[in-house]
Amino acid sequence: MCSSDLYFVQIAPFAYGPPNVGPLLREAQTRATFLDRTGMVVISDLVDNVKDIHPQNKKDVADRLFRLAMAEHYGRKVGPYKSPEMDHFAIEGNKIRIHFKNADNGLEARKGELQEFLIAGEERKFVKALARIEGNTVVVSSPEIKNPVAVRFGFANESMPNLFSKDGLPVNLFRTDHWED
Repeated sequence: MCSSDLYFVQIAPFAYGPPNVGPLLREAQTRATFLDRTGMVVISDLVDNVKDIHPQNKKDVADRLFRLAMAEHYGRKVGPYKSPEMDHFAIEGNKIRIHFKNADNGLEARKGELQEFLIAGEERKFVKALARIEGNTVVVSSPEIKNPVAVRFGFANESMPNLFSKDGLPVNLFRTDHWED
């Protein structure tokens, strides 16, 4: 009997317009990777035009898929090939600390301050957050939220966040809540 793996590309950031369906689709794709023998590459950094759902940079997309297949299916050493993902979070007073997997060499912000972070309190109203890297974690806060309960990252149709592993792979979108949108 032949066994197969399934590797796929996460849907690119795109100007769908309302409603905010892009991040929900990307989140569903991420959940699919919990199935055995599946894998996904994140390409939020390879988009040059959010009005074109097919990014033009096919070479780098193919390279990420190649590295994933070589590592997972063929067991080859290809270096880092998985984008960082949120592992867990901890509320620390008026801040939330996000811990990541697949970020062993650390995290970095590209082109300025970290972007695309939102934070909410118990009233479930998200506001733009301040975020800073501390080792392999990100600490998120806002002066508007005294008792935070949830963080979202890259959770908009056109999100192209600037948080990366030091290995050059973009961090996958996430949310710490399970609230209806």
